[in-house]
Amino acid sequence: MTKNTYRFIILLLTVLLFPNAIENIYPLPYDQVPQQVSLEIDFPVGYELTLIVDNYIIPKGEIQYVEATGVYIWKPGPNKAFETWGPGKHNVRIIWDTITGLPDYGEFEWEFTTY
Repeated sequence: MTKNTYRFIILLLTVLLFPNAIENIYPLPYDQVPQQVSLEIDFPVGYELTLIVDNYIIPKGEIQYVEATGVYIWKPGPNKAFETWGPGKHNVRIIWDTITGLPDYGEFEWEFTTY
């Protein structure tokens, strides 16, 4: 099997193992991305998120939330928890729950690499 086949299998297994509340994330686990990348986490509408990057809780005021779509977006920048992504591996952990209605608590953790 080729290197791309292994990557495809890992990606497929990762997608199948995603908790149901997560509709999409970017970058995907084990992705290699440029340092300008933004984290994007897509939930159904009505979920709130706690974002932890490299063991640091990102203040909610730094995270952009698109209420109509349920997408959370964050990237380093001036006057934020991190000024830039350093090259290398980064660990992301998300914790979520519903804002109203029945609780749907969960968490997911992954890593990616910036170059």
